[in-house]
Amino acid sequence: MFFRCLLVFLLSSFCLSVNAKDDNYSLNGLIHKALNYHPSIKSSTSLLSSAKKGLESAKWQYFPTPSVSISRVNATTTDLSYSGDDKVIKLGLNQTLWAGGRIDAGMEKAQAQLSIRKSILLVARRQLAFNVIRSYSAWYSSHLKRKAFSVSKQEHELLQKRIVRRIEQGLSPEIDLSLVSSRLLQVSANLNSAITQHQRALLQLEELVGESLNIDLLIESISTNYVVNGVKKVLLSQTLGIDPKLKELSERVKESHSTYKQVKSSLSPQLNLRVERQWGNHNIINADTENRIFLELSSSFGAGLSILSKIERAKLEEHSILLDLETQNKKTITEFESDWLSYQSLSKQNKLLGSALLAAQKIQQSWYRQFLAGRKQWQDVMNSIREVAQLKSQIADVVAESLSVSWRLMIRVKGVGAI
Repeated sequence: MFFRCLLVFLLSSFCLSVNAKDDNYSLNGLIHKALNYHPSIKSSTSLLSSAKKGLESAKWQYFPTPSVSISRVNATTTDLSYSGDDKVIKLGLNQTLWAGGRIDAGMEKAQAQLSIRKSILLVARRQLAFNVIRSYSAWYSSHLKRKAFSVSKQEHELLQKRIVRRIEQGLSPEIDLSLVSSRLLQVSANLNSAITQHQRALLQLEELVGESLNIDLLIESISTNYVVNGVKKVLLSQTLGIDPKLKELSERVKESHSTYKQVKSSLSPQLNLRVERQWGNHNIINADTENRIFLELSSSFGAGLSILSKIERAKLEEHSILLDLETQNKKTITEFESDWLSYQSLSKQNKLLGSALLAAQKIQQSWYRQFLAGRKQWQDVMNSIREVAQLKSQIADVVAESLSVSWRLMIRVKGVGAI
């Protein structure tokens, strides 16, 4: 009984570990690997932390500014300007009572910059996910093509051996061997191209996830299309609502408007309250400690009429970003529409090519039987082999592209966080 329980436990543990490993090699797992490793994500995360510190700094602008000064003088006895104490210490607090909205605008700008950094991080995560999907799709396509051309090569090699025997038996001319050998070379070239594409796509995937990948586990964990359900109009609305690039530009509009308010506040005077305590006095020997309260009104318009130019510049920058936002909104709609049309078209195309492949395979089998019975030429068999291989190659492209489009659509509609 004990050994039976132990065996069950070990088998369960093994199955769980295999499932966990396989999941790491699925498209979903590879995207997570890339998001946890890639330097572009770490860079954006670091900039986000910097923006958080900027917001903290903006909040502190509402608090008083402390100041301290210590001065020591060594003057001659005839210097009437410094006839008092040698050392003077001043402690003070300066509190802005009114600044024409400058501090509030600075706070709004810091909040907008933090939101921009969050959106930039989301943009980087989404783009990285798209890159992984594209590389995975290329790898999947090359994997299917490699299988298809490997089978075709084996069939051509078998046909070549049969032709050699027929030539030896005097049933076929020598030129037939040259023709089948030529076809075999073509198939070998296609197979070599698929292998090269496979290796290149695998290298791109490994670069994105930051580690070497096991081919066998990748093949065992091949992902399928992500089923996108819903009404197109609703899905488009969701896409526009979560698109990180649109959010980034929206926050840049807020940032630009805050900059405009900051610059415009320079036209208003600033009212400050300053509290000061002084020990010592350079003009009075052994002076008593003094406490002072200042109410200061000051303004700084800059050189000439430069402030008016700065205000106009801020307005133009805000208008420019609004135009960028409008352009990006149209671009997002176009990208969604394109992926949606591709998703619908590829699904139909895959079904049609699948039916065509079944028909071509039946023809290939039938013609091979008829060839053996002497009712078909061997060239017909060779042509049917090539047609099946070409259809499989087309299907490989369609299947891989369909997978890519479906996952890309899912991320557009739900975001990377939904993975």
